[in-house]
Amino acid sequence: MDIADKIRKIEALIAGAKSDGERQAAEFAKQRLQEKITAQPVEYTVRLHSRWEKKLFVAICSKHELRTYRYMRQKYTTAMVRVAKPFMDLVLWPEYNKYASILHKLTEEISTDLISKIYLVKEEDETIIAGELPVMSEVSAP
Repeated sequence: MDIADKIRKIEALIAGAKSDGERQAAEFAKQRLQEKITAQPVEYTVRLHSRWEKKLFVAICSKHELRTYRYMRQKYTTAMVRVAKPFMDLVLWPEYNKYASILHKLTEEISTDLISKIYLVKEEDETIIAGELPVMSEVSAP
C-alpha cells in the first residue's frame, strides 16, 4: 500500500469518525504522513532508456503535479525533477516501476506479434555454430 492509499484511508476515517478523539488521532496520522512526503525537495536526474519510458515518467510526474525539465545538452531521455526524497522513494519511483514493467511487457508482446506477422520465426530455426568467429569487415546499414 502506498502513501496515497494510506492518506485516502485516513481521510475516510476522519470523515467517518464518531468522536472528536478518533477524528483528532486520524488528523494527526494524516499530518505525519504529509510531513513525510513534503520534506525538503531534492533535484533528481532520472536517466531513462527510451523516449517511451521518459513519456511515462513525465506523465506520472504530471499526475502528481510535478514539473520535469532537462538542462541544455542533456539527452532527450533524461528527466530532471525536484521532489522530496520520501515522496520519490515511496510514491513516484514505485509507481513508475509498476507502469514501466507493464510497458515493457506490452512492447515485448507487440514486437513479437509484429515479427511473427512478417516472418514466422521459430527458435529452432536459429543455427548455432561451434568454433571461432570469422573476422569480417564492417558493413554499415543504409
